[in-house]
Amino acid sequence: MRKAKQLETAALARLRERLEKADSLRERNREKPFEFLAERGFRFPGPMGELFMDVYQGRVDRAIGLAGRGGGKSCEAGALAFALWAFDDWNVGIVSGSREQALRVIEYVQDITGDEVVAEIVAEETKTLVKGKRGNWIKAASASTKAIRGLHAKGRKMLLILDEEAEMDPAIVRSALSVVSDAKRAVVLRLSTMHKIDGTFADLVDRHEKMGYRLYRWDSFDVATRCKTKDCADCLDAFSQGNTPGELGQLARDFHDRYCRERAKDTKRPEGWIRVETIRQNYMEMPTSWFETEVMALKPSGEGKVLDYDKVKAAFEASPAKFVPGAPIWGWVDWGFKGQMTAGVYQAVGNDVLLVDATAWTGVDVEVLIAWFRGKEEELAVINPDSSHPFENNKLREAGWEVDEVVFGAFKETGAGFLKWLFDRERLKPCAKFPDVLAQLLAWSRDAQGKIIKGFDHYCDGMLAGTKRLSAGMGEGTARFRKWDPGAGKGFFRMRRTGRRAEMMSDER
Repeated sequence: MRKAKQLETAALARLRERLEKADSLRERNREKPFEFLAERGFRFPGPMGELFMDVYQGRVDRAIGLAGRGGGKSCEAGALAFALWAFDDWNVGIVSGSREQALRVIEYVQDITGDEVVAEIVAEETKTLVKGKRGNWIKAASASTKAIRGLHAKGRKMLLILDEEAEMDPAIVRSALSVVSDAKRAVVLRLSTMHKIDGTFADLVDRHEKMGYRLYRWDSFDVATRCKTKDCADCLDAFSQGNTPGELGQLARDFHDRYCRERAKDTKRPEGWIRVETIRQNYMEMPTSWFETEVMALKPSGEGKVLDYDKVKAAFEASPAKFVPGAPIWGWVDWGFKGQMTAGVYQAVGNDVLLVDATAWTGVDVEVLIAWFRGKEEELAVINPDSSHPFENNKLREAGWEVDEVVFGAFKETGAGFLKWLFDRERLKPCAKFPDVLAQLLAWSRDAQGKIIKGFDHYCDGMLAGTKRLSAGMGEGTARFRKWDPGAGKGFFRMRRTGRRAEMMSDER
C-alpha cells in the first residue's frame, strides 16, 4: 500500500513538473480545446459537442447529459474536466455512481495527461488525479458522503460532474450538489442513462426547465459509425443472406423502420464509434424496453408517477403545519417485509389532513410500535394497519386500540386515489419535513399496465392505509368513528348518516 502511494505521488510530481514547463500549451489551446482533444483521439459528435462548448464557453451553468450505454458520457466528463482545469485553472470534482464508473472517468483523464496518476480508487476516499501549479485540481470519488467532503471549491471556479447519477442514492446527490456553494463560478453537469423510472435523475429530466437545467440528449445513432451501404435495402439483403431465419429478417426490417430510418447514413454528422451492426444486434437480443432505455436513451417504458410531483414537493416544502390539540387523530401501519415497517399519525383539522408523525423500523418487535403509539395524543383510538400481519394486528387490539385493517388487494387503488385527491387540493399538510417520506412519495410509480410498482414504498402504503379512516362508511356497512367529535371536524371531515350510509360532506357542496 505504501509503495503504491509513493508511485502515485511520483506520477503526480512528474505530471505537475511537465505542466509547469508547458504554459504555452495553455495559451495555444485555450480557444480551441477540440483540436487539442482530437489529437488525443477524443470525438464529440452531435449534442456531445454542443454540451462541451456551451459549458466551456460559459453559456450554460447547469447541464444534463442523457445518453445510452457506451454513448460517451464518461468520455465527455473526463475531457471537459481536463479542458477547464488545464486551460482555465478550474477545480473539478467528479462523483461517480460506483467505483467502476469512477475508474472509467479516471482512465479518460489519464489518456490525456499521459500518466497513470491513479491506478486504484477506494470507497470512502477522494482521489486527486492532477494538481496544477496554481493549486487547482481534478478529484474523483465514488458515491459516498465521506468521499464527497473533499471536493469543496473554496472560492475557485468549479465544475461538478455527477456521472451515472441514476445509480446514486438521493442523499449522495444532495450532498454532492452542496460542494459548489462556495465556488466563484459553479457549473454542474449531471450525466446518466435513465435506467430507473424514479430517483433524482428521472425527476431532473422531467422537470429540467423548472430547475434551470439545459437537457442534451443523444442516442447510439448520434455516436455511430456511418453505414457503408448505398441503399438500406442492400443492408437488409446482406443481413438476410446465410439462411437467416425469416423472423430475424423481420426484426431487421422492424429495426430499420422504427429506429434506424437511414440515420446511420447521415454524412453531416461526425463519425462515431458504435457500429450500426452492434445497435441492430442489441435490438434483436434485448427486450424493447431495455433497448429503448440502454441504447436509444429513452425513458423506461410505462413510466408514470402515482402522485403529482409538484404538488407533493410543495406540500413538504411549505412551512410545517401545527398540531391542534383535541382535533381527531388516528394511526396507520405498513408491516412491510423482512421485518421492515412504517407507522404514522394523521390528524383532521377542518378541510385538511395533517401528517403529524411518521417513522420506520427494521427487525423490531410489535411492542416497540405499541410504545411509540402510546406516546401520542391519548385521543388516538383507531389504527389502520395493513392486513398482512394478523398476529401483530391482534396485539394492537389487545393494547386497547380499535384496529380497522386494510386489505391492499381491495383498497390500494382507493387509498392511492385519496392521497392524490388530498395532494392535488393542497389538503395534506406535514407537520415536519419527513425527507424519507417525501422521497418515497416522489418515486411512487406505475408500470406499463398502470399497476402501482412494488418497492421502496412502505411509507406510501402506510399513508394510503391511513386514508381508510376518511373513506369509512362511503359504501355499505358501518362507519367506525369512535371518539370522533362531530363538532371538532369541519367541512370535508364532517360526517352524517343516511340510513346505513355515511356521507362525507365538503364545504364546496
